Amino acid sequence: MSREDTISRTANIFLVLSGSLADVPRRVRVLPLIPLTAVLQETVTFDQISKKFMGMSAEVWMTIVNTSAEEYSFQKGTRFMNQAGVIVRLQESVRIPVGGTSRVRAKADEFDVYGEIIGERGNIPAGLKWEIPGLSKEERTRVYGENLQAGTGGTTLYSTVLRAEDLQAAQRMLEQELLTAAKQMVEEERVLWNAQKENAWLEILYYPELTRLTYADFILPKQFIGEEVRTVPVEGRITYTVLAYDAQALLDLLSDELTAHVRDEREIMPDTFQRDRLTVHVIDYADDISWVKLTVDLNGKERYVLDQFSPTGVVFGRRVREKIAGLSQRDALQILRNMPEVQKAEISLWPPWNTRISTIPSHIVITEQ
Repeated sequence: MSREDTISRTANIFLVLSGSLADVPRRVRVLPLIPLTAVLQETVTFDQISKKFMGMSAEVWMTIVNTSAEEYSFQKGTRFMNQAGVIVRLQESVRIPVGGTSRVRAKADEFDVYGEIIGERGNIPAGLKWEIPGLSKEERTRVYGENLQAGTGGTTLYSTVLRAEDLQAAQRMLEQELLTAAKQMVEEERVLWNAQKENAWLEILYYPELTRLTYADFILPKQFIGEEVRTVPVEGRITYTVLAYDAQALLDLLSDELTAHVRDEREIMPDTFQRDRLTVHVIDYADDISWVKLTVDLNGKERYVLDQFSPTGVVFGRRVREKIAGLSQRDALQILRNMPEVQKAEISLWPPWNTRISTIPSHIVITEQ
């Protein structure tokens, strides 16, 4: 088997927009820069309207436990929170002696730590443990609250009232949906392009600085701010442009250059020149994106030509016969495996009981594996 060696080629390539008057240096490799653009307008229904609490907040008697070596005091409004995220606040100031407890009235907030209405969830069962978020993690293990009685009086009632913050959230949601859809559209266009063209393969340059993204024509129903609504329509448009290049054309260009530099006694292994062996990096681009400069690496393999019908194969075969004629199989193998053209070699003798290579060169048959 002839020896295979890895070869590589690094080149700078300019991708240029069609019709561009870009000032590209002379005698450089140039390929087309292909823009893919998606324009999409969409209307969505936004239903994450802010809730206005109209129920009653539960009340609970909180027993504050102090197992530390110092006295603690808390002001009215101090927050306590349980594992479910329910928040209650003290309704009066309190002092807890060293190693003692104090009982004080607390009232549930309208919303828990996750932004959900508490309402009747504030009617918590007795025996829960409460942390004080304002304390350090170490202090919370020594000073905490317990409700020895169940919470009472909490009712859940609310309406949905549109706020300016809701419309901002609606616009962000629509922008994300538009962007996702636009990316899908350009990917579908790339796939269609590749399916319709022979000997071509489009690849997108996914670089933030080469991507153009604009939102426009947003229609937000600001007239409903402060009104009780359940849903509102939001409309907007996106223009999304990415830049692409023909990876197959790039591969062909560098493959031709590599082939041109191969020595006569070697040959390129075409199957090793694949698009996935291209390593592409953007190193420069015009402010108006009329051109993009790439540095590209291509790795492939070459091998010695040992075909007995080729000139180099004939010379190689003559040299092999001269070197191994009359030798033992072991010595002949050692010589073959040390030859720079050979990666792997095997010797078969006929008749099988022979222990040495024939002394007649013409009786030695060489076959490339």
